[in-house]
This record gives sequence, C-alpha cells and structure tokens, in this order.
Amino acid sequence: MFQISRKFPLAFLSPSRSYLFSSPINANRLYTTIKLNLKLLQQLRQETQVSITKAKEALIKHDNDYEIALSWILEDSKTSGVAKAEKLKGRIAKEGLIGIALTNSLKEKEIMDMGNTRGAIIEVNCETDFVSRNTLFQKFVTQIASTSLLLSSDITPISSSSSTFIQPIPLSLLQSSPLLPHPSSTSSDLSLATTVQESTVELVGKLGENISLRRAEAVVFPDTSNVINEDSYILTGGYIHGGDSFTGKIGGLVVIKLLGKLAKQNSLHSSEQITKLLRNLARQVVGFNPKYINENNIKTIQDGINKNDYIKENVLLNQDFIIGGGSVKDVIKEKEKELGVGIEIVDFKRWERGEGIEESKGTLLRRL
Repeated sequence: MFQISRKFPLAFLSPSRSYLFSSPINANRLYTTIKLNLKLLQQLRQETQVSITKAKEALIKHDNDYEIALSWILEDSKTSGVAKAEKLKGRIAKEGLIGIALTNSLKEKEIMDMGNTRGAIIEVNCETDFVSRNTLFQKFVTQIASTSLLLSSDITPISSSSSTFIQPIPLSLLQSSPLLPHPSSTSSDLSLATTVQESTVELVGKLGENISLRRAEAVVFPDTSNVINEDSYILTGGYIHGGDSFTGKIGGLVVIKLLGKLAKQNSLHSSEQITKLLRNLARQVVGFNPKYINENNIKTIQDGINKNDYIKENVLLNQDFIIGGGSVKDVIKEKEKELGVGIEIVDFKRWERGEGIEESKGTLLRRL
C-alpha cells in the first residue's frame, strides 16, 4: 500500500507541484474539468429529452461542441434502445393510448370545393399507466397517428363497398415510414426523420418499458364513382376520451356522406353545423359504444333478449342522442331539413386501449 512519508509536508502533494511527477504530463491537467455550458445543456435536453446526467456527459465528453454531443446522444439512444427493446420485447404491454388524427376542420372553401376529409386511429401500448401519462409517450402516439393519416391517401381500398371506409393500415408499412413531426411543431423537414420503428426503439431506451404499435386504421376512399361524385362529400369526425385532444384511453371515428350541395349564401353556417355534428356523433360512438349503424346490419339476436331494447342499445341511429333532441336518427333528420342536404352515416370505429389483451400470470405477479 502506498504510504505518505511524514518527512514530506502535505503541501508537496498539491496538484500544482508538477515536479513530484516523473512523467512530463502536467499534473494540473489531471485535475482540470471542462466548464459546462449551461445554455447548451438546457438546449440539448429540450431537443433530445434525455436525462440531465446524459446531457452533461455528452457535452463534457465533447468539449461543449453541441453538434457532436447531439450526434453522440442520438447514436447512444439507438444503441441503448435496441438493447432494452430486445430485453423487454416479451413483456406484456396492455396499457397505453389511443391516438386520432383528422384533416383540417371544415372550412367554407372546403365544403364548396369537394372537401372530402380523412381520419386515422391508432393504438400504441406500454406496460404501465405511469408511462402512458408521460409527455414523450403522448407526443409519440400523436406523431404516429399523423403519420397514419398521411399514409392513408396511398392505401389501396380492400373493398369497394361504401359501408367500409375505415380500413387497416399494414403495420409493416407504417413501421418503415418516417415519423411525422407533432401537429404543434413548426418543422416540416423530414430529411432527418427516423422511421416509426427506429423511434419506437429509441423511446424504449428512454422510458424503460416495452412499447409496441398494436393497430392502425384510416379512412380510405373507395375508388368508385357511385360513392364519391360532384354531388357528395365524405367527411370524417373524431373524438378522444380520457386524455388530451389527440390521445386518450378511448377513441372514435365517424364517417358521413353529405349528399347534395350546400347553399352558397349559407355555407359558413352549414360548415360549422356539420363540424359540430361530426364531433358529437364521434362522442356518441365513444360514449355509447354502438355495434351497428342501422337495424339492417344486425344478423341475429339471441333468444331471450328483448329485440327493441337490444336495437336501442346497440344500433347507432336508434340510440338516444348524447346531447338530447331525440334519437340519433331524429337529430340527423332535423339537420337535413335545416341544411338542405342528405346526411348518411357510412362507417364508424371505436377503440379502447388494451381491449382484448390478456395478461400472463407472470406479468401480473411482477406488477403486484
């Protein structure tokens, strides 16, 4: 063991006494640390969302060179994310969020110039409710929903039926697509965007839980002239419950066909009324969980179940409207008279996060 001789004053051990070192290395250098640039530290954390410890490490390691530190963090996130994703991929993820994205709200010009609108709905799962409330996770879900909406315009309809507008997006296509910025972002540069799959892996590295994209669907317009023509519009509304305006625990989409042309002199009022109706119909779907649009969609009703009660509970048009005014069918008829157009509900979708996912005993025990 190294021992300090009592013949030498402790002052001789000061780092400033370089003559104590036999090598030509300056002893001062061994004790010098780079002064951290706090402004760059804050900027780096805001851009990458990494921990303060990781951001400090990146800047100190690279002499406060911001661009090199940023590149190092991005590469480190990918490496650590891949390792964590591989370790966690077998764990059950039944928490998470539903995300929706819609094209811009209806405007006067859109209504008058064939403003067909689309929507997308997706589900991303994680292991705990704690992570689902993390802003990074919420932002990620919103970005995937926006990406899905963009992809929907390039998807070939799987059916020409006018009753099937909301159709699946192949997950392999979505996973390999560049992740769009958040709707609130002012950036439109996708040249450096990572794919949805790469972004998922990086997020696993940051949040430390298994994260998986479970399903995605979007409004796809059938390529048939009898469904969309100059006298009809396909319009989409959406609603999220249990979260913000983009993500939540339950989400719904409603697609309607607007038949006829709105009067030009009243187009702005009509646009506002249609927008409000679409949102309330989506709220109806989320809140009342219908199974069918109309009675004709019902194939069988089990013996012993009251037919009228079953229809009122499960058929969207026969349900009491969520904000009053009679049944959904009654409210739509009133709007048709008011606006001078035909309104037909052609499709809807309602998803609840984690539905249908069974939790293994081992995972349940780990939670407990």
